[in-house]
Amino acid sequence: MADDTNDQEVIRRISAALERHGEAALAGAPAETAARRWAERGFTDADDVDSWLAVRCFDPAQAESLEAAGFTPEQAALRTAAGRGGYEDTVAHKLARGDLTLEEARRIVTSDFWNS
Repeated sequence: MADDTNDQEVIRRISAALERHGEAALAGAPAETAARRWAERGFTDADDVDSWLAVRCFDPAQAESLEAAGFTPEQAALRTAAGRGGYEDTVAHKLARGDLTLEEARRIVTSDFWNS
């Protein structure tokens, strides 16, 4: 981030996005601290952070991993009962909890693409 004024504005906007998504997004930290975690992972656009939070990906490290694996928030938003845990949730959330593997997630996303 370029300068203090810009840094503060980025953190303020990300903090607002985190607060809109509640305690799960804050993970027990003050909004500014949680926002800095996202910014440190390269998420400096509050809209991008909001996109990941909207699909129940509350951890910036997990969002970074999903992006590195080629997933978009739109793909990670797909709901599935696949994997462990016996519950339905988003691909992003199940991956973050360790209840879905990347291979299973890729099959779900690919299947959704070809069947749409």
